[in-house]
Amino acid sequence: MKALLLLLQAPAEHAAEHAAGAEHAAEGAAHGGGPAEVLMHHVTDRVLYTIPVGPYHLLITKHLVFFVLAAVVVLIAARLAIRSYREGGVPTGIGAAVESFVLFIRDDIAEANIGHDGLKFVPLLCSFFFFILFAALLGLLPFSATSTGNIAVTLGLAIVSFLAMQYAGISKYGLWGHLKNLVPPGLPVFLLPIMIPVEILSVFTKPFALMVRLFANMLAGHMVITALLMLIPLMAAINAAFGWAVVPVSLGLALFIMVLELLVALIQAYIFTLLTAIFIGMFAHPAH
Repeated sequence: MKALLLLLQAPAEHAAEHAAGAEHAAEGAAHGGGPAEVLMHHVTDRVLYTIPVGPYHLLITKHLVFFVLAAVVVLIAARLAIRSYREGGVPTGIGAAVESFVLFIRDDIAEANIGHDGLKFVPLLCSFFFFILFAALLGLLPFSATSTGNIAVTLGLAIVSFLAMQYAGISKYGLWGHLKNLVPPGLPVFLLPIMIPVEILSVFTKPFALMVRLFANMLAGHMVITALLMLIPLMAAINAAFGWAVVPVSLGLALFIMVLELLVALIQAYIFTLLTAIFIGMFAHPAH
């Protein structure tokens, strides 16, 4: 089982080294659990360390470690970008890259979908974008984990997005005005008992969609990579010669998916940020 886990968690470029022990790994899998168990063990969270705190226990999990690591990387990248301005006035290197993303988020996401009110939401949108991006990129490293592949993490991001949506409406129209804007104006009175619950439900379905979309996409990508790498020991268990023949195919497909995951990381960060801005704009500028 240990050899199989090493094979599954290694990146595509190192998987060939572990392919020599494919038959041994398959035998370990046969004794320790089936492919489904190995697959779920790779993509789900697990406890790394337990810290007793009085009658309670603080669990340090793998996803928590990479969640904190992604946040630290975002802070370091921001500090380096700021420092590039201080040294020469014109950003270079990472400062120029960060500036291009920030300007894109400000002009093409925040102002385009929220209006001039969008400027105050730019820091939040940038935080969403860079955290999701770096969390996904860290998940492609050997023996790592994608923290946004945990439903608790995407739930936290969705809750922050939900609070930003309500703040956009309440800060502009007040609490009562914000609640009145949830229902389209001009509706017949007899439709209000139907539309009010529907509109209240839609307030919560927006962040729910953000949560599930990000979680499902991040989880699915790693499940595909793991399943492709699992073909090597599984095929070796069926037929030794055929198992070796499937090695280049399996590694090639896994490498292709990993490269594709680089693009997916950028796309998912963009989609979550864009949808958050659109939803904020809907509350800040309801249709009348």
